[in-house]
Amino acid sequence: MRVLVIPELYRPDDPSANGTLSDAVTWVRGWLDRDSSMHVYWLVPPSVPDDAIAADRQRVTAIRAEPFGPDGDSSADDAAATDAADLFTEGGYSWAELAAVEREIYDRGAYLDAVIDQRRTGRFDLRKWLCRQTDRWAADVAPFAVIANVHDLQVPFKYRYCDHRDAFQSRMEMASSVFTDGIWFKAGVDADRLREYATEVLRPEVVDAALEDAIETGSPIDSSAFSESYADEPRLLHLAGSLWEKKHADRLLAVGERLNDEFGVETLLTSMEPIPDAYADLPWVEAYPEADRETYDEALARGDLAVCASEYETLARTPFEQAASGQVLVVRDEPWIYDCVPDEYRFAGDADDLGDLAVEAVENWTEAVEENRRLVAHVEEVRDPEASSRRTHDDLRARVERKRDRYDLDAADAPVRSALDALSGDTPSGDAPADESASERPRTVDLDALRARTAEFTDAGNPATERRDYALADLVYALRSLGYRDAGNPGTPVFVLP
Repeated sequence: MRVLVIPELYRPDDPSANGTLSDAVTWVRGWLDRDSSMHVYWLVPPSVPDDAIAADRQRVTAIRAEPFGPDGDSSADDAAATDAADLFTEGGYSWAELAAVEREIYDRGAYLDAVIDQRRTGRFDLRKWLCRQTDRWAADVAPFAVIANVHDLQVPFKYRYCDHRDAFQSRMEMASSVFTDGIWFKAGVDADRLREYATEVLRPEVVDAALEDAIETGSPIDSSAFSESYADEPRLLHLAGSLWEKKHADRLLAVGERLNDEFGVETLLTSMEPIPDAYADLPWVEAYPEADRETYDEALARGDLAVCASEYETLARTPFEQAASGQVLVVRDEPWIYDCVPDEYRFAGDADDLGDLAVEAVENWTEAVEENRRLVAHVEEVRDPEASSRRTHDDLRARVERKRDRYDLDAADAPVRSALDALSGDTPSGDAPADESASERPRTVDLDALRARTAEFTDAGNPATERRDYALADLVYALRSLGYRDAGNPGTPVFVLP
């Protein structure tokens, strides 16, 4: 099984800061561990190193090309391009990217079973390009599936702070997701929102059909990577993450000021972005602007309390990493939190009550620690990396198996069976279908070699895949129907009999 993963990198300069990438890497590692027939391709910018996408493994291939936008196909001047860079992290596909997909996959005689596409736009062009590579019209089964990987559905309440998102963008994203071959939602709350908003412009039965086969991937967190240890008493509030408007930094700092006034608790502030002087210069704040991962990890070990005032998130990582590190989490009570937070969590409340809840946690520290332990245990269950990897792999494998079940070996596949016999040293005469029991099939088959060998058994003397009614996908599924599986190797695929 061969899969192309295309993540959205909303922080293109620092791969480690993209939860979207972390999620996908967790899936890929799990896929490879559970499925020896798997090969994964990544489409990423040249700046993404091998170790960030597990491309140091033999069964992973990095396809690197400049994306559409300021660093790729853009005619904007440098200043304007830099200013508008965030417009294109979720954009369409550049010519360089499409050409790279052709060069690194199809020119090597390989194929794709699925594409996991996380970008919000460009899917129409991507699909056209893939169809062109695969003789889509000739195949007995669809050569590939394009799956919309929805990690943060842009519905109205989410984009109200954004200067370039509106109802048009939202509806186009929803329609693009509904009309793909499948949908992976990071969070259940987004699946619910798609049903709510998409049915305003699309027929409900169409939306329902798309959601019926959709899965929720979750956003895996490996809790074993964090040390859930608690101080005897809280001395340090850790405020972490970006300072976007939806995060309400002023509310967070107000909580920090109150804890300092009443209990002498100081605030440790880490952000991947610059921190305004109005925050950094406060006497009770220790600030680390543009913090790297090492600095953040050190802050996780030092902090005792965490507060999240965000209006909305899609399975946020940072506050739950903080909780898993032994920082008692005080969180704003919004619908999005209940993808992770257990019911009746004691320290979830209205935005105006976050200060009171933080004070309650400090004053009742033993009980607060026990409640945070309950939250962490719940997070470990709902964001389990192995479960997330299993769900996504099961979906991919089921798609292939359904097509294999639908594929009927018939006379059109006779050149393939004859070529297999020829490769095993027992060449049947003519181009009639060979008796599958007449000879032992070769245990290992190079896909290109097999395709070339079929030319000996076609009327025109050309490989079977050059016929107008026989696609590469037919050759692949003929092999699968005969019991072969992909060896998952790089380059030209090799099929083996288990």
